[in-house]
Amino acid sequence: MSKDHAISSNSVKIIHKKSDEHQTQSVNSYPNGLETYLGLMMMAHDAMIICDADQHIYGWNPSAERLYGWTQQEVQGKHYHELLQSHTHPDTPQNSVLTLLEQDHWEGELVQTGRDGRTIIVKSKQLIQRNAHGHPTAILLSNQEITRQVRIEQELAREHLVTDQACKAGFWYWDLKTNNIRTTKSALTNTVSVKTFEEYLQAIHPQDRILTEAAARRSLETGENFVNEYRLFTEHGAEHWMHSHGHILYDDQNRPMMMVGVTVDITEQRHLQEQIHEKHHLLKMVLDSIGDGFMALDNRWRFTYVNAQAEKVLEKTSAELLNKHIFEEFPKLKNTQFAQKLVHAVETRQVQHFEFYRSSNKQWFNVHFYPSTEGVTIYYSDVTKFKLTEKKLRHSDAKFNWLANANVVGFMLADFKGRIFEANDLFLSMLGFTRKELEAGLINWRTQTAPEYAELDAQSIRELQATRTFKPFEKEYYDKQGKRVPIMLTGAMVERRTTRCAVIFVDMSAQKELERQKELFMSIIGHELRTPLTAINGSMQLAQRRLQRFFLGKIGNLDPDVELMLNKLGKLLDQSLRQTRVQNRLINDLLDISRLAIDKLELALQPINLITIVRETVEDLRYTEGNHQIDLKLPIQTDIPVKADSDRIGQVIANYITNALKYSSPFEPVTVEVTYGEKLVRVWVHDQGPGLSEEDQKHIWERYYRTSANKNQQAGGVNLGLGLHICQILIQRHGGEVGVISKEGVGSSFWFSLPILKPEEKQTNALEAPTRN
Repeated sequence: MSKDHAISSNSVKIIHKKSDEHQTQSVNSYPNGLETYLGLMMMAHDAMIICDADQHIYGWNPSAERLYGWTQQEVQGKHYHELLQSHTHPDTPQNSVLTLLEQDHWEGELVQTGRDGRTIIVKSKQLIQRNAHGHPTAILLSNQEITRQVRIEQELAREHLVTDQACKAGFWYWDLKTNNIRTTKSALTNTVSVKTFEEYLQAIHPQDRILTEAAARRSLETGENFVNEYRLFTEHGAEHWMHSHGHILYDDQNRPMMMVGVTVDITEQRHLQEQIHEKHHLLKMVLDSIGDGFMALDNRWRFTYVNAQAEKVLEKTSAELLNKHIFEEFPKLKNTQFAQKLVHAVETRQVQHFEFYRSSNKQWFNVHFYPSTEGVTIYYSDVTKFKLTEKKLRHSDAKFNWLANANVVGFMLADFKGRIFEANDLFLSMLGFTRKELEAGLINWRTQTAPEYAELDAQSIRELQATRTFKPFEKEYYDKQGKRVPIMLTGAMVERRTTRCAVIFVDMSAQKELERQKELFMSIIGHELRTPLTAINGSMQLAQRRLQRFFLGKIGNLDPDVELMLNKLGKLLDQSLRQTRVQNRLINDLLDISRLAIDKLELALQPINLITIVRETVEDLRYTEGNHQIDLKLPIQTDIPVKADSDRIGQVIANYITNALKYSSPFEPVTVEVTYGEKLVRVWVHDQGPGLSEEDQKHIWERYYRTSANKNQQAGGVNLGLGLHICQILIQRHGGEVGVISKEGVGSSFWFSLPILKPEEKQTNALEAPTRN
């Protein structure tokens, strides 16, 4: 904008917008010499802003209020660049402030922020007003929003980057005022680097250069699309055939502003002219669809301008509408809200903004009327999709509110800090609180959570931050009386810019009580089974001892048939005793899991030597499992003190070894090994059995889980899937950990670790798995 163009000779008063009313303010409140700007400023469609020499805002017009969201009264005295967080667009090399001070004017693109946090890109024109002594007195700024245009350029660039591998297409635009050419990373920039139109022409084959320049000139003179095929030399001298398709964009004064287009490398595809023509046709459709509807009427209601988007909505071309009366061409608009607002805007010279429904094609439009002395400008955008989405959202909200208030499940809206903003009656009744206590902020889900679930809560928050949802899990809340309430919960984030999430709950009290009753029943059954089994086991051991004494006294004096029969009887007794030991172990597992379920499993913790426990357990199993080799690898140190229940640790070791024997060949040994560091000692049991699949390793410690090998066992080898689960809980209660290293077809190594009673020593790195023999 030049000074001659910007300054008018007439002195006027300014119409300020405050709420929905306009008030007249004397120009005396503005810097001296700016009175002539004010009338144009208030009528302009662009955002017009007046600042003092230090960039402090004196005022701005209604267009600026609509663009940025602040009223003129709110911005009075604020620093322009600080308020709007202005910074120069990356594609604008000049520094706006320095250039303005040096040359008294500046034009370029700025990236700014509106009141609602929205990023706004504007084409800004800035002019310094100086007094008779040459000192700056004020700055006049004219900002035209080009956010949509830049977004479209970026979107086009993204679309063609996606197809870059297939057709080597690139997006470019030519600034007709600065003569600069900007491109995406594309076929054009991969072949030649140009910054101006002249450099672009020099890279073209001499035989095609004149035709290309003529095509560009013809496009600028006639407004037609730029379409051209030519040969382009790369920086290394290689020749490429290129096809360019461009389209001219105009500013709101209908002046050519820039040419945008697409360049395609057609070196390998020239013989596919029909396909390339189809792609160019689609690109032309995209370029022609840029922008919302825009029309201008003069003081006699005649069309003076209609853009391409408006032609589609009105279903008439610009040539058919120019100089035609709007209400004569569209008589159905009479006596509608559109006509009333239009007349009111012209008569009062006030901007009108409203939503208009066109029933003929069921479309919603967001309409703006901008009156001026020459007539009125009509700007509108199709918001039909937004309205439909809004309707669906209201419907979705209604269904969500119905679900929350139906009290089928507990519901709350909370944040990561534990604050609860909303909750339904079922959730409040679960914890025994009232709605008044909720509204007073007396309920915090973190303080109501039992402490042992803190890590599960932290994990669910990490899932929310990563995926915006978290998987269902069980935990316990304290109710108002301090009683634990078991629940299952899941949830999702509801707002992107906050940490608020919606959580639903299911009260698990009844289910937990049922499980407790089931475990209690199993405990009773276990005790009842153990009594007769103990008697049977004692009787068979007595019979076995008497049979052995009988043999000792009759060696060599028995009839062969009798001796054979007695040997068979001895084997049957051995087999029966082994089965009673299996059944006794199963009953013990049932009793242990029952005690764990009702929290009655007690440990007698005291300092013990772990090496002694390992050695004794292995010796016992060597005696009872005499047909299978069990190797023992102990460290040089013979005393490794731990605080533990010796019986329970022996139970874990025996369970590991028994499982290893069960799945190992009788000809392959099972190895028990002890390794240790400064803080931890680890017990390993290695076997050379079939190994575990990755899926089995994920679930092997779960209660009642059985591997595929277990499920296919005969009844004599029944496994309830409780042993390893009990081992895990026992070791965890000792402050240790359990684990397994396994590979199918190679074998498995089960381990558990315990802390060593040496608190004065520093903790070392985690123990490495020992090498298998």
